[in-house]
Amino acid sequence: MNYLAAVNPGKNKLITEQILEASPLLESFGNAKTVRNDNSSRFGKYIEIYYSQKSIVGAKLSDFLLEKSRIVTHSNDERNYHVFYELLEGFDTEEKRKYGLTTPEKYFYLNQGASMAITSKSDAHDFQSLLTAMKILNFTKVEQETIFKILAAILHLGNIYFSRTVDDPSHDLIQISSKTEIEWCSHLLTINEQGLLQKLTHKVTEARDERLLSPFNLEQALDSRDAIAKALYATLFSWLVSRINQIVRVNSSVDNSIAILDIFGFENFATNSFEQLCINYANEALQFHFNRHVFKLEQEEYAKEKLSWKKIDFADNTDCLDLIGKKPNGILQVLDDESNFPKATDQSFLHKCHRLHESNRLYGKPRLLKTTFSIRHYAGEVEYDVRGFLDKNRDLLRSDVIDLFSSSRNEILADMFRDIREVYESHRGFHFKTGRFITMKAKTPTVSAKFSDSLSNLIDTMTRCQPTFIRCIKPNNDKTPNKLELSVVLEQLRNTGMLETVRIRKLGFPRRYLFEQFAKRYRCLTSNPMDNSDPKEVTIHILNNLPTKFTSKYQIGITKVFMRESLEQHLEKERTQLLSEAASTIQRTIKGYIQRKNFEKQRQAVLILQRQYRRWIDRKK
Repeated sequence: MNYLAAVNPGKNKLITEQILEASPLLESFGNAKTVRNDNSSRFGKYIEIYYSQKSIVGAKLSDFLLEKSRIVTHSNDERNYHVFYELLEGFDTEEKRKYGLTTPEKYFYLNQGASMAITSKSDAHDFQSLLTAMKILNFTKVEQETIFKILAAILHLGNIYFSRTVDDPSHDLIQISSKTEIEWCSHLLTINEQGLLQKLTHKVTEARDERLLSPFNLEQALDSRDAIAKALYATLFSWLVSRINQIVRVNSSVDNSIAILDIFGFENFATNSFEQLCINYANEALQFHFNRHVFKLEQEEYAKEKLSWKKIDFADNTDCLDLIGKKPNGILQVLDDESNFPKATDQSFLHKCHRLHESNRLYGKPRLLKTTFSIRHYAGEVEYDVRGFLDKNRDLLRSDVIDLFSSSRNEILADMFRDIREVYESHRGFHFKTGRFITMKAKTPTVSAKFSDSLSNLIDTMTRCQPTFIRCIKPNNDKTPNKLELSVVLEQLRNTGMLETVRIRKLGFPRRYLFEQFAKRYRCLTSNPMDNSDPKEVTIHILNNLPTKFTSKYQIGITKVFMRESLEQHLEKERTQLLSEAASTIQRTIKGYIQRKNFEKQRQAVLILQRQYRRWIDRKK
């Protein structure tokens, strides 16, 4: 993106600057420290940069699969999203007092990984960069303050604790043990304090003409707290993306674009959950697209052009894609089916997967009674723990919670949740004012269904483009500079298909031209102009006059000539040298012509002077 901005010739650089500033802003909200990467993207980002003949004119940003679980929990030596630490390090004492904040280690949502700081990152400096980005992107002071209030409220939510009461032995009743945090949350979000307290401790059951309150037990209350925190952050993140799109949006008449996909890499941790399954499914789909583009389509074109070619086999991951996503029995399809049954559990989902797929060579069923299954991906085998799969896939936000935030006196926050309410009503036919289901409409799409649709659309879009693939290779697993572990690098090269890519590129003919293109570009290399000849004849004539060492470096197809890189480099070198010599000849001729013209002018001037001088002498005599 910096390159595109640097070569943008437009006079108005504001739109380019805004597009560039969107990246650090979303990094703050969407990136976090993991055990393998201090600045790991925990969401997928697809940005289309639109341009005219003169300059960059706008952009469109799409996001998918934000890792919501990180908002409330993270592993040892990891962090929550950067923005929380930047906020706490960037605020001065007065600002912290305004939002009721202190240091990162005081907050449950931030201290679980016991890693408050990153050596290579200054959170205070990055907070100033965040403020600069917001200013350039035209975020108002009110919008910025709303963002900070939501972030602060999430931290206060995480510090809300519950304790059991023994007033009623028949129920596991709980009470709030940290009312100060409740007060801060309701103050920052400008919502009713009792309303928030009720949402944290009670469940609302919709009846025909009334709402019934059922008290939560301790575990349910903690889950409710975390669900509200995740909903607040995810809603804020979606709003940020929409806000950026409003600012950098492009005129509908412009359709030329360069798109950049920045997506999480393949993941395999000590414990892998629903997020890792979706991430690795996305990587499988992208690997399939890569294979199709580099291997399959390449060889299909060779066959279409009738080249003499021995087919090369490559690793095809179609079976793995089918195992995960194919209807009706793919793992994500089974998960969706189970998510639609209220009484389904993670265990029932796992048993169904075992029954359907235990004979699949890519599927692994544990020998012991465990809550896991494994998949043999293109990049290695990964074991997934199904605990929490159904809840994460449903990702349901209670209607009473949406109601609570929709009633906020902060219009920006209220509008965020009103938009969610409209989506819920459109899918579920639920009317929030009456609390009734109006019609039997389709259920709200699950996380995996929405993600699969987004992924499918993404691959379709990429198929219509001319892609460039960039592979990021980690030199070591220790996040240490100037340290190269060959075994680690080799494993990544093998798993990403790079070795196969090099092999097929070496054996194949990656450079190809239509005969018309080749003849137009390299006709200058032949002494015989062949002006009226067929482009194919011109092409063959040029190639036949090459040194014999290049005979095996090309093949003639039906409509194109196919070459290896070494031959194209030779042709380009010869062409460049010829054009350089021609340019020198032209320059020499022009300079000679100019010098002769100047000499003639000077000679004429001298003759005039001589003539005038002689006349003067004659007059004196």
